Amino acid sequence: MGYRITIEDKGCFNCGVCMDVCPVQALDMSRPNHAGVEAGGGDGSPFRWMMEYPTQVGECIGCGICVRECPVLVVHLDTVAGETPLAPRQGPITRPVPVTEPPGWIPLSEATTEALKPDHPSPSAPLFTWRTSERPQPWQTWRSMVDGDRDPKAPCQAACPAGTDAGRYVGLIAQGRYDDAYAVAAEVNPFPSVCGWICTAPCETACRRGTLDEPISIRNLKRFAAEHGRLPAVEPPKKRRPERVAIVGGGPAGMSAAYYLVRLGYGVTVFEAMPVSGGMMAIGIPAYRLPREVLREEIDRIVGLGVELRLDSAMGRDFSLSDLEAQGYRAVFLATGASKSRRLGVPGDQLPGVVPATFFLKQVNLGEEPHLSGPVVVVGGGSTAMDAARSALRSGADSVTVLYRRGRAEMPAQHEEIEAAEREGIVIRTGVVVDEVLGNGRAGSVRCQLQQPTGRVEGGRAVWEAIPGSQVEISCATILVAIGEEPDPSILPPGAGIEVSSWAGIMADPRTLATGRAGVFAGGDVVSGPKTVIDAVANGRRAAASIHEYLSGARDGEAEIFAAVRYRTAPDRQLRLTLESRERARVDHPDYEPGSFTANEPGLDEISARAEASRCFRCDAVYSCGVVQVVSGRGPRDVRTAPTPVHQAPGAFPVAAGPTGGAQR
Repeated sequence: MGYRITIEDKGCFNCGVCMDVCPVQALDMSRPNHAGVEAGGGDGSPFRWMMEYPTQVGECIGCGICVRECPVLVVHLDTVAGETPLAPRQGPITRPVPVTEPPGWIPLSEATTEALKPDHPSPSAPLFTWRTSERPQPWQTWRSMVDGDRDPKAPCQAACPAGTDAGRYVGLIAQGRYDDAYAVAAEVNPFPSVCGWICTAPCETACRRGTLDEPISIRNLKRFAAEHGRLPAVEPPKKRRPERVAIVGGGPAGMSAAYYLVRLGYGVTVFEAMPVSGGMMAIGIPAYRLPREVLREEIDRIVGLGVELRLDSAMGRDFSLSDLEAQGYRAVFLATGASKSRRLGVPGDQLPGVVPATFFLKQVNLGEEPHLSGPVVVVGGGSTAMDAARSALRSGADSVTVLYRRGRAEMPAQHEEIEAAEREGIVIRTGVVVDEVLGNGRAGSVRCQLQQPTGRVEGGRAVWEAIPGSQVEISCATILVAIGEEPDPSILPPGAGIEVSSWAGIMADPRTLATGRAGVFAGGDVVSGPKTVIDAVANGRRAAASIHEYLSGARDGEAEIFAAVRYRTAPDRQLRLTLESRERARVDHPDYEPGSFTANEPGLDEISARAEASRCFRCDAVYSCGVVQVVSGRGPRDVRTAPTPVHQAPGAFPVAAGPTGGAQR
């Protein structure tokens, strides 16, 4: 696949802005094959230097700058299967000697007779330095004078719930600057190492490189930066504040809120019900997927900033909301998560042997070493189901079968988790729904109904229906239920002044996360239902910002947080982009070690990491970088030696092989 730039030639007035602003010089002007207004007398043939409208002559990175900056909105960008059709390059054409006599109007031939200038000065020069701008409304046409100092975000950063500047740390890895890369990955996420192991990586789904070949391996590069770089010392807060904040729940949302609040100078205490901190990162994700030392180091770094951590302290058992307020905490953040498993809701689901997957994983991760035997059935298709299935196999199960009611493509678990489970011998059966649990005093089998898609879609999901006469029975000794989790509202006593939704989630303002009780905020899974670690991190920062606004009267809490944690790096003065198709870096899959919970997933080595990072289109920097050099890929790159045909029929797009060499913007 590739990106294709098309221009509505009837609306184009040949200003050349799209050519000037293209960072990879993918556009040139076509030449007319008929006489134009300047052809004059003679045989009526067009002049060599005349320009008609822009055409694509090189591989595009999909940044969309040309689309945003076109003053008449006639540039369009889409993707095409196979190789993008490219027109042969027309320029450059040498600018003639300026005409000084006679004064007055001069024809286009004397004023604009070059294409794809090597230096690409600002189209607004000398008044303004060119930088592209976001144009969310169609009437916002020519605005290269951007308000403020914010560049448009790269797709990877926009897709990250926490707003991690992935392109910047990937670019730093390509330069061998691992300390800087690690610091950038950590500036808006206090759990960069954790996310380097288990993040669902929405940034990779949005990566523009995926249209050319494959997305950048952003998560693996984050892990590489954390393993090869060192974080700088954290500067103490500029102001020590007298207000204290209580955070209930030591998971990713609660610990993230604690991190940002302590960076702003507040006294913070985290109350965690479990004997370990980390929430579901610690008790829900097995150690073979997330090494305990990785999580421990990140928790210790947060606590080391001055956060007080109280373990085995459960709200509703050891203290109440009123107790916290009486102890002088000026604000409270409820981040108790959603760890209560939903029941199957079918006959027999209360028989012994039917176990919530989260309870089983908690036993595994707290070192209780539960032992299973015989065949195990796991019901569900998400990450919890995959973790439970693989942990069951390591805990002695003879065999493990995962049952999911829809198709494989609709399983919520990540693709690599499903593949890893199958490599270990776990059977994945899709289109199967459990109707009943059978057994004589203990679960011994499940009666299931096979399902098929109807072709209808409701709420964005395909509708499946039972296949008549397709009931099957699957024997098992244990059933692990992983069909979803929900919050436990029992922590809130009656009359707390905090509303709870019909599905047990705490009701909070979607922007401020404030509840109905003054000074009490709630966020993370206890409000949204089960989401990802990076979603919880983002929610924790939002809560910290709102609490800061509430306690200090600040107008923009997040802006003040960013001012405190932002890690500055010098802007890129020159970018080198490779646009040739290159395979994504991969690591060898580890061998399954029966009974072992030790993490053995290898990371990227230094050579592979830097090569992978160099595949990045640097969407974060091409918007404003002064020099972009295309060093490989389809399309001509040497603008100084490209031929200039006399005639080029509009719409003719022969694929250009392109010379070797480099051209700078």
